[in-house]
Amino acid sequence: MVNSTTAAPFIPEIWANEALEVLRSNIVMAPLVTKDTDLATFQVGSTLHVPYPGTLKANDKVEGAPVTKQTPTSTDTTVKLSHHKEVTILVEDFVRAQAQPILMQSYIHAQVVALAEQIESDIIGTYSSFSGSLGTAGTDLSAATLRAIAKKFDDNKIDQGNRHLLLSTKDESALVGDTALQTFFAFNENQRHDITNGIIGANIYGLTLHVSQLVPVVTGTPNTTNNLAFDPGAIVFASRSLPMANPGMGVVQAVVQDPVSGLILRSTMGYDKDSLGVQVTLDCLYGVAKLRDEKAFVVLS
Repeated sequence: MVNSTTAAPFIPEIWANEALEVLRSNIVMAPLVTKDTDLATFQVGSTLHVPYPGTLKANDKVEGAPVTKQTPTSTDTTVKLSHHKEVTILVEDFVRAQAQPILMQSYIHAQVVALAEQIESDIIGTYSSFSGSLGTAGTDLSAATLRAIAKKFDDNKIDQGNRHLLLSTKDESALVGDTALQTFFAFNENQRHDITNGIIGANIYGLTLHVSQLVPVVTGTPNTTNNLAFDPGAIVFASRSLPMANPGMGVVQAVVQDPVSGLILRSTMGYDKDSLGVQVTLDCLYGVAKLRDEKAFVVLS
């Protein structure tokens, strides 16, 4: 018998919220960059204008004279909601899926991993828009490279405490084996492989290290691995809600927002009479753009 309990996995709100739980363990970059999120409904191709304050300076206060008034010269970063990504499955054995939550979770996991990898790739792909770089193609990262990254952050006047390095799996292996860092990793083993943001080490020369299999590698002689050092103010990730179907259209929907990554997911379910199964779609609308050039740079290896 199908009742409210066995049917619960196919309530769109439950499906979408389960998807968010899976998302948090499969996404690294979105929680670490600047987020611009609003549940207001937008269409694919809409352009957002994200203001960013300019630079102010400290002035001498002259006794008996008024303060020096400044008008911030703000910059306006445009973010186009050009990414509408969806993952759709057809569950023909509807009753079996309802009766086995583990099976339902496996469906959700497969959907979310595909979405997460695409979102990660789009955010990481902004690396090519940053003008700064250091490191040498074909040479693994080392403790000396990390010190050079910390110095470049200092030179760019980037605040302490929010300095991140996204690195490849090969460079993770090189750093863990670096004799200059072995003591650090030995005393901080519990940090390694933390599923939260892929952290492998925090506060190494003031940097937090994250690993990702999606760090871009450009084939050549030698291959060039494009790791990314960044502050959250370097990149903006904007997510908006997609429109809901009108009543009577034969589908049920839900929209949920992840407070960690800022991503807004829409879950759509409907019975497909041609395939004799339930069609479930998870989709999202978002845009990614460079925010401040000096707050990120590529680390070659």
